[in-house]
Amino acid sequence: MFKVKLAFSLMVLGVCFQSGYAEDSVSSALLKTQECLRSQACAAAKTDAGMAADLKALETVNGSNGGKQTLYNIAADIMPILEKQAGGDPQKMQEIILKAQTDPAGFLNSLPPDLQAKIKNASIAIQ
Repeated sequence: MFKVKLAFSLMVLGVCFQSGYAEDSVSSALLKTQECLRSQACAAAKTDAGMAADLKALETVNGSNGGKQTLYNIAADIMPILEKQAGGDPQKMQEIILKAQTDPAGFLNSLPPDLQAKIKNASIAIQ
């Protein structure tokens, strides 16, 4: 169950940070979103939504800053998969995220095995 909670938090992080680059080209927005997630040194991280997502991420990992960074790194790794699933359409990415909120386990299972393993390992380390 914790893996599902972790997957849901990853999706929330991705959406919060991705929306800040909606006007950019898809590849540019993707790279900026990934960098923003990994570094937290971006405008999106300082918005109300970004700060709320950061707090949620910290809660998810029981207050562990290292765990939170792992969460952000995995969210950044998920973004290209999400972009591919959506065919590069930001609106479709939002739809996938909304659907994933009702079925986080299904979303988790849609990820490549290496990302599923990262999420599993993170969930074991964090519990």
